[in-house]
Amino acid sequence: MRNFAAAGIVGLLIAGATGAMATTPSRHAILVGRSVRAGTTATSVSFASPHAGFVLGTAPCTHRPCTVILRMLDGGHSWRGLSAPLEGVSVPFGSGLWGVRFADTQRGYAYGHGLWTTLDGGISWQRSSVPARFVVDFAAVLDRELIAVTATCAFGNSGCADQLTLYHRPITGGAWRRAATSGSFAFDESIAVHANVVWVLAGARLFLSTDGGRTFRSRAQPCPPKFAPFPAPAAITDDGPHTYLLCAGLGFTGRTAKYIYRTSVTARRWAEMGQPPAAGDAGELAAGSDGALVIATAGAASWLYRSRDGGRRWRATLTYADGGEGWDDLSFTTATQGAAIHGPARTDGGSVNRPGRLLLTEDGGATWRVARF
Repeated sequence: MRNFAAAGIVGLLIAGATGAMATTPSRHAILVGRSVRAGTTATSVSFASPHAGFVLGTAPCTHRPCTVILRMLDGGHSWRGLSAPLEGVSVPFGSGLWGVRFADTQRGYAYGHGLWTTLDGGISWQRSSVPARFVVDFAAVLDRELIAVTATCAFGNSGCADQLTLYHRPITGGAWRRAATSGSFAFDESIAVHANVVWVLAGARLFLSTDGGRTFRSRAQPCPPKFAPFPAPAAITDDGPHTYLLCAGLGFTGRTAKYIYRTSVTARRWAEMGQPPAAGDAGELAAGSDGALVIATAGAASWLYRSRDGGRRWRATLTYADGGEGWDDLSFTTATQGAAIHGPARTDGGSVNRPGRLLLTEDGGATWRVARF
């Protein structure tokens, strides 16, 4: 799960392989500035400002990869095509890309099985060095640091330790530096950024930076209780005044016990705020403000739950009876403007029929509209 406040767009990377920047530019999957190709579906979204957004996706094509990068400069009403990295989209821990982040309208990063960088607003893309094979999550903090959460192997495979490692480096360049490593079986990760405050959840371990990602320190988190495996931390978000943590208990028949805790950068303790609806998996969490908390979760269906009172009470604001297509990139750019990808595209060319919808809200998650590419 990722959350990017307008006061401080942040890039974070969780990766698994090293290498120098390649000089191979991308070819245009769709022509720069041209109309969006029919059948385009979204994989990931990133807003560099409330008005400037970018989408990583895919579209039917004759010559693969079929990856597309889209740009809008009017709050999500009209989209145009840019060039794209020469790598297809894929499921996380697959052989392609599954995320995009832009630090501003010029500097962007597409990540997954490696990392691609643009310094000219998507006109050209180059392979960049990363400290691990997989970049699980990524963020760019203001004009300061790139943050990456990485893995050296595909989780769940035989012989894989299922560990995440947190790296960072200056956005202007330089070597990646390791900041922390999770324990084993770290299946959940989450990054939250607000201004110069960066929270990183890697498995059950929580890390905090108050200098824009230059240094991190360990921070206690309230779940699981001592000597108990559940509930486990699943997602974190920060709206400025407060930080919220979503913890998930045991799952049962498409349902998961969920708990919301709240703290602040200066507070030493977490306070339990409420229990969201059990339907769905652990899900993603994003906060535009204390009056706009949203959980994206999936089970028998796909739901967006919203709280207007700091996590005490929740109700479903959107439901897709889709068998659980799921979500990605639930985030807020301002206190009221947010986005989410419903059923993100995971195959090159969209060969597996997934909706790949970009949803936008302008009222703190009370209502959502589908962006038309």
